[in-house]
Amino acid sequence: MRRPYPDGRPPSIRDFMAFEEHIANARKRSRPPREVPPVWYEIPVFYFTNPGSVFSDGDEIRRPADTVQLDYELELACVIGADGRPEGFTIMNDFSARDLQAREMSVGLGPAKGKDFATALGPVLVSPDELPADLDMRAIARVNGEVRTDTRTGAMHHAWDALLAEAARNTPAGLTAGEVIGSGTVGRGCILEHGDGRWLVPGDEVELEIEGIGVLRNRIV
Repeated sequence: MRRPYPDGRPPSIRDFMAFEEHIANARKRSRPPREVPPVWYEIPVFYFTNPGSVFSDGDEIRRPADTVQLDYELELACVIGADGRPEGFTIMNDFSARDLQAREMSVGLGPAKGKDFATALGPVLVSPDELPADLDMRAIARVNGEVRTDTRTGAMHHAWDALLAEAARNTPAGLTAGEVIGSGTVGRGCILEHGDGRWLVPGDEVELEIEGIGVLRNRIV
């Protein structure tokens, strides 16, 4: 085991959306409510987030001044090794400013500033042979010690092999060492899905835990 990024930053971060429950819940919360688009079932899709805004376990996360809808997102992520395959898995918190995200994505691009201010990875990188072969592990999110999410990581509609193949497709070098691939948010793995408006505020401590990997802790300031 080691820290995902003891030195430097990942060359890229691709974040997928592989959990049907998450996308279905999120789209039901949109105005107007929307169904899962048929193309989502056909191909795994991702966005690139900012490798210059990566935080580690224990780091403080500054809430952007222009958001009041700060969200956590509980994800499993892998770091690519020299052979183009996952060197190990870790926890990923894809922090999201939902009000900024909704506004900018109405244009047809994004997410952009709704996402690129903070992505947390940690606490350690665990090799695949130390985890269940199906990667079905209990996943919990707590805010100030209160359990907000209690689910599992195994219910992916698109499997990890499909995510890696899509990430490498049409790229000259394929996947290269150090790149990060996120699973996307697990079902019920963010405040948006809960629909209770209990957004993160300064002083909140967010703990994301995945069985076999540990706990990723960050405080909002």
